Amino acid sequence: MKKTAIIASLAVLASAAVLATFALGGAGKFGNVQVNADPVKYSVTFDKDSNIEEVDDGVYAIYETTPRGAKVGVVGFDNSEAYFTFKSASFMFIQLYGDHELKEVGAFEFSAITGFAISFSGGSVSFDGGDTRIDSVVSEQEYKGLSITPRDYPEFITTHSITVSSLTIWYTC
Repeated sequence: MKKTAIIASLAVLASAAVLATFALGGAGKFGNVQVNADPVKYSVTFDKDSNIEEVDDGVYAIYETTPRGAKVGVVGFDNSEAYFTFKSASFMFIQLYGDHELKEVGAFEFSAITGFAISFSGGSVSFDGGDTRIDSVVSEQEYKGLSITPRDYPEFITTHSITVSSLTIWYTC
């Protein structure tokens, strides 16, 4: 009988401890740690105020510093056919990857892109990002809900002269 009373008392205490933990921490939390948290979503816009540096012959790193102090960027690649013009530079492709080129200026490529919007004039633009292909990108339209990594080799392509005024990238960390 004594043994049963002790086991019952311990069970009540253990249940009370678990309930107190959830009551004090909140649902889905244990102390200050959030359980099953979604990735934090960010965006960055490259425009007339963005940094652009030629890092190799005809290859440009276009980068911004985020509010948290990280440098992120895209790459203007190959000026042998100058289809895209951004600020003072022209190049054939705008690549949303380029670890080597971006490291030259201390910037990083995006590890997980969830969307983009590009503002341009002068013709048509296509987007190729692995399984994500958009044959006719609409200027200033937001394309969200994407799941693109550098391994998808995402890039903007055109065969016309295009002037880009801004490019916004949505991404997660």
